[in-house]
Amino acid sequence: MAVTTVRLGNETLRELDALAEQKGVDRTTVLKKALDLGVREIKIDMAVDRYQRGLTSAWRAAQEAGINLWEFIDGLKKREIGFVTSEEDLERMLEDFR
Repeated sequence: MAVTTVRLGNETLRELDALAEQKGVDRTTVLKKALDLGVREIKIDMAVDRYQRGLTSAWRAAQEAGINLWEFIDGLKKREIGFVTSEEDLERMLEDFR
């Protein structure tokens, strides 16, 4: 595992410490979890952007984001973005549903 150094402000450190105390873990554990969640959200945001610009299908965007199609569609709904699909994508969704 690689080691990376990052400078954080005092307020951020206090928040991390408070979260760590609430969870009963150390600061590093909270920081790793926050980074994992942040990276996941960045990947989803990038996939949504590509989908919105018509560069990829919802199916492919979900794969790029590392989530399933239903999670991607839920993400679109939360972002108030309309869902448009092709007949091919709809057939894939129905196959997954069965």
